[in-house]
Amino acid sequence: MFQSTAHPPAARLMAPPPTEGLPDPFGFDPVRFPGAAADEAWPPARFDFEAAWLREPGLVFERDAGGTIGVIRSLSHLRMIVDLETAHRQFDIAPGTRDFRLLRLVPAALRCVERIEWGDPVPAALAEDDREIPEDLHLSKASGALLEGLARSAGEEGLAFVQAMRRIPPGPAMVERAVAHCITEYGFPLATLAPLARRIQRLANAHARVLSVAAQQPDYAAMERMLRRTRDALSTDRRWAGDLLTRALDALLPQIARPRQTAEALLAQAEAAMRRPRPLDAPMRIIAEQTYIRDRLLDLAVFWRRLATAWLAVDPATTDRREIEALARNGLRRLAIAPLYRLGPAEGEAGRRYGYSTSSA
Repeated sequence: MFQSTAHPPAARLMAPPPTEGLPDPFGFDPVRFPGAAADEAWPPARFDFEAAWLREPGLVFERDAGGTIGVIRSLSHLRMIVDLETAHRQFDIAPGTRDFRLLRLVPAALRCVERIEWGDPVPAALAEDDREIPEDLHLSKASGALLEGLARSAGEEGLAFVQAMRRIPPGPAMVERAVAHCITEYGFPLATLAPLARRIQRLANAHARVLSVAAQQPDYAAMERMLRRTRDALSTDRRWAGDLLTRALDALLPQIARPRQTAEALLAQAEAAMRRPRPLDAPMRIIAEQTYIRDRLLDLAVFWRRLATAWLAVDPATTDRREIEALARNGLRRLAIAPLYRLGPAEGEAGRRYGYSTSSA
């Protein structure tokens, strides 16, 4: 239903039919960011903070290997580790202001780019552009997963190819360089290796697209934390304890981990499929399986990206309760879309969706 246009038509199997049971994500219960004016387009085009402190040259936001956000002042060699959900207090930014909402976009944006500084464009993923292009990192990781399965089931040429790939530094030219190595070092004819290399490249590309969409999933964990913080803030406020809003959050909290768990399970299915020993004579079935999982992850991201990011714009102590109520209603309605969270055998589902039987490649 939500097919990427980032890669050329030759890289696709076929245009998938609409995902059964899913409404139009952009017309379904639109999400409004807390604090944004009714006629204000949000997210904006750029991280154009207004506070002087956030506009200083050399100040950047980065996410370290552990997932923690760091604010770096390169000129003074200062690195400050902050929780972006409470950083407005350290930066003296009032909740609900434009800078507050921009600051809360930073964690989601750092899932798509390595660093952010003043004036940088907001990533296309946050602007509801569902296109994705696999990065070299994803292509390398996908190739590694494929080699694990190939090493268990390949013939002489395949094993030589695996050994060559493992000696070559990761990158988009891995396959071509491995072919050249096998021809010059082992004497295999190009006519034998070329078809194998093409199949491996197509499989790696298909899995890399899965990894790319998985890497750009919304920050579900941050949304879950903000929900809990908001519920805790309401429970200590006598005006809202036992109110309908509090009850709505109580109904939402036990279910809110479902999109994160679904995304994790889909990615695990894709990775397990790539590591499974299977012949590569006819790879279309494996490619269809990866494409199906990629489309499922993309569906999930499109339905939840804006809502998950909007929850990060909440300040539990000051955000208008009507806006929190709207976000809670948005969440409950999305959780009711059962096809988004179905976890069946990906191979069989891909066969039905893309026209490949499970008994033939």
